[in-house]
Amino acid sequence: MLKKALWGFLFIIFLGQIAFAAGSSNVLSASELYKKKVPSVLFIATQDSSGSGAILKDDGTFVTCFHVIANADYIFAKSEDGAIYYVNGYRYLDPKTDVAILTLDTKRKFIPFSLNPSNNIKIGEKIYAISNPQTLQFVLSDGIINQFTNNYIQFSAPVSQGSSGGALFNTQGKLLGIITSLLDPSEAQNINFALPNSFYAEKMNAPVVINTQKVDWTEFMISQLDIDKFEEFTQFATDQRNSAMFYKYMNAYIKKKGMPDHFYNILGFLAMLAYMDSGEQTFLDDAIKWYNLSYKDNTAKEESIIALIYLKSLKNEYGDLADLFSQLEKKYKKSYIKLNQILNETNKCQSDDDECFTYVGAKYMNFLMKIHYSTSKSQKE
Repeated sequence: MLKKALWGFLFIIFLGQIAFAAGSSNVLSASELYKKKVPSVLFIATQDSSGSGAILKDDGTFVTCFHVIANADYIFAKSEDGAIYYVNGYRYLDPKTDVAILTLDTKRKFIPFSLNPSNNIKIGEKIYAISNPQTLQFVLSDGIINQFTNNYIQFSAPVSQGSSGGALFNTQGKLLGIITSLLDPSEAQNINFALPNSFYAEKMNAPVVINTQKVDWTEFMISQLDIDKFEEFTQFATDQRNSAMFYKYMNAYIKKKGMPDHFYNILGFLAMLAYMDSGEQTFLDDAIKWYNLSYKDNTAKEESIIALIYLKSLKNEYGDLADLFSQLEKKYKKSYIKLNQILNETNKCQSDDDECFTYVGAKYMNFLMKIHYSTSKSQKE
């Protein structure tokens, strides 16, 4: 009887060793996991930024952070094998949660990530990330889960700017979430965050909205919004303190909805701020266009004259400046005196003294800002 029990015990141990060996053979090394999962990660590029994306469906539907594509004129996606695709639409956009689920213009079949159940995460478990930090492409890093809630996953795998939208996955290769942010390295070491799958899992099968006319991405994106959703987008731009983005959103929405005449000077002012922040020539051209319309419409004459004198001088367009100065002197004497004081300070700047020109430019913008807000107040009244 004892001999029989001993054999049974040894048999159980033997089976356990077999099971352990089989289980061990299923644990992939970091290099094996990378090889298996990197085809499911994308490098995302716009005209002025780059980021990462994780493929959710075999048609190429992928998720990234909204802030990666928030200011885009166009969006391209590159897979690890070097193929490049045009982003032609979206399934879901939400600036409040920083999620964008986008689609690719291709018939190719992709290998999507399998999603890990949101409640199947453990503090201390090993994780990996594949992303595109600092424009480096398809970079693997590893770490552990430091903390998690329903709203975020904190992890220690090193990431950097450009990693946003990248894939955070476990040792079974299942997607835990997408990389969204990191604390300033000068203030905190390797404290990084990801959005859990719950933020986008239910949206990945939403109907596709296609950019059939292939217009500028921001114009296409804004054209689909109702007023409530549009306010969320402009709030996002405001929170980012990005005047170029804010102007692009306003300009695109007005193209869709039409515009009251008294908006000419408002758009001119926003375009000027966008130009001051970005230096992009298109914003300068737009500012001149809107202020010319405002000037001709007589809705904000004083502001329009002051703005056009400055803007046209920036473009070296001096043809009608004398007439504008004359009108300012006759109708708006105080502004004429103030503008001449500012211009005299500009003339005192040495040609290579950027700090001087910046200081005087700030004084000019402060002056115009006061005129703009007093004009806007009177227009409302």
